[in-house]
Amino acid sequence: MFNNVMETCALQQHINFTNALQIAGVKGFSDEKTQTQYVERGPVTYVARTNGMAHFHAIRQINPRTICVMNPDTSAPNALRKAGFRQIMTPASVAEIDLTHSFHPLQKWRNAQRKAEKSPITMTHRLFDPLKDDWLFKADLAQQRTKKFRATPHAIALFWPAHDTLLSIAYLRKIPVAAMLFLTHGATATYQIGWTTDEGRTHAGHNLLLAQAFENLSKRRLKRLDLGTVDTINAPALARFKIGAGATIRPLGGTWAALPLWRS
Repeated sequence: MFNNVMETCALQQHINFTNALQIAGVKGFSDEKTQTQYVERGPVTYVARTNGMAHFHAIRQINPRTICVMNPDTSAPNALRKAGFRQIMTPASVAEIDLTHSFHPLQKWRNAQRKAEKSPITMTHRLFDPLKDDWLFKADLAQQRTKKFRATPHAIALFWPAHDTLLSIAYLRKIPVAAMLFLTHGATATYQIGWTTDEGRTHAGHNLLLAQAFENLSKRRLKRLDLGTVDTINAPALARFKIGAGATIRPLGGTWAALPLWRS
């Protein structure tokens, strides 16, 4: 049963996520009884993107003396309240692409893809190599500082099984100008890191990278591509890119918290 859940879960609920955190020195744990991956940081236990609606009460018991913060993958307010949780943040939304059907972006997005196909950029798609591809981590950290955002720790990609990765790179005059890193888990792929230069943006490198990555991921018989959250306020350009790619926008379950259960 646990293996079946692994086939369709979000990245944060896959055993590889927990393993990567543990290697990086973060307290990540896997609980087979509730089919849940969770992270413990000081007085707080985090459970992200879980689908374990029937196990919310049991999940609360995993570390009863901590504050439990839950981000369900789907809406389940009644079940969460019954388990002692109270909502503290409204739901975010994620963009998802069905890999079992043909790639159907919106017309403006498709035009950008065609522009890239006629440009001088070249593409490569291969497995991620943590040593060879360390430059991507550095480039991503630089863009995080410039754009003032924080992303999932690089340790996740660094310690993810190499055979479950796909790195797509766009080159101009043999120099990388755009890249996308995908991590696969079960029947799902998650868009983990995206980076581009001004030249990559000018030639619509990400459009062509994603279109070709779609084909590569489909050939692996994966079913879903998770493009991550959509934020039209703080990252409108990225939101337009994901929506333009033909992604379905789906709300998550919000953020919920439960206070410690003090037992004798």
